[in-house]
Amino acid sequence: REQFHTSCKIEDTASSLDRVLVGEYSHFVNRKLSYGMSKSPEGCLGAQQRWVEGAITLCLQWVTQNADAHGQAKRNGPLLWCVILAFTAYVAALLRLVTVQYTSSILVMLGFVDEKKFDELIRVPLRPIIHGCYTWLMAVRGGHSPNSYTYRVYEDMTLQFLIWLGTCVGCFTMLWVFTTMCKCCRRWLTFPNEMKWWGRLLISFDNLTYWIWFWTS
Repeated sequence: REQFHTSCKIEDTASSLDRVLVGEYSHFVNRKLSYGMSKSPEGCLGAQQRWVEGAITLCLQWVTQNADAHGQAKRNGPLLWCVILAFTAYVAALLRLVTVQYTSSILVMLGFVDEKKFDELIRVPLRPIIHGCYTWLMAVRGGHSPNSYTYRVYEDMTLQFLIWLGTCVGCFTMLWVFTTMCKCCRRWLTFPNEMKWWGRLLISFDNLTYWIWFWTS
């Protein structure tokens, strides 16, 4: 009972997720350790159906905090919600990038960064660089064409993308700093203390929810 999950069809995935939640990791052994016969087409379809049903069950169990986990793995369940919220925020940032016209970071709008300081550090230094790239591009193309954007549109689009990219890098840097600081108190805190831990959590999240976006592969 303490080692194997009995409430879903994919015990191997469930047990691996438990190990990831407590910060452990596995090693790949690049040699043949066992031999077996391949399954028939019917067997492959049955195994795929079992895996999908088990993945849906396990995903719903962890999302609703009803997974058949024990000890530290069960207490670290909210880490999966951190990964889900971070992924949702990234998708929302992509949608905002392609649907909303803006020249300011979401960190400024939320009050984390002062707007004047943001102008001094981001907007003002970038505008001469963007103008130089635009001038060079027009020289290479031989001037404006009927389908060319005006400089204002080009500047806004480039600035918007660079601000989005800088915001993502800034958020990732803050996560790295916080994760690194957690190394100092890992005896009392069970929060991830290395970026590889976050990476393994992201891979586990992908395994749990692959049945949602398998059609994109």
